[in-house]
Amino acid sequence: MKPYRRKLSAEDVDTGTILITKDRWSSFPPPMQEFSVEAGGATFRTRIVAEPCSCVLPPHEHYHLEAGHFRDRLDFARGVRIVLEAREDGAYGVRNG
Repeated sequence: MKPYRRKLSAEDVDTGTILITKDRWSSFPPPMQEFSVEAGGATFRTRIVAEPCSCVLPPHEHYHLEAGHFRDRLDFARGVRIVLEAREDGAYGVRNG
């Protein structure tokens, strides 16, 4: 998997999540399946949640990586870039970038 890069939005920061864009959904485990991420030298269990939305028709879902429990290991502010990379062991690394 090529690294997933995202500039954090105000919503990401407020909710403690990282939006996974539709074009990259297939790069991550399906919603509600727990997996490991390494952030700032520690390993955490997390998951992606699917949020129903009708911001544009037809109704659809937005996927968010739950990051509230490891956000203190990163610079997690609006406009900051986050990089997620799959590792060979099946976990993901998350860092600023």
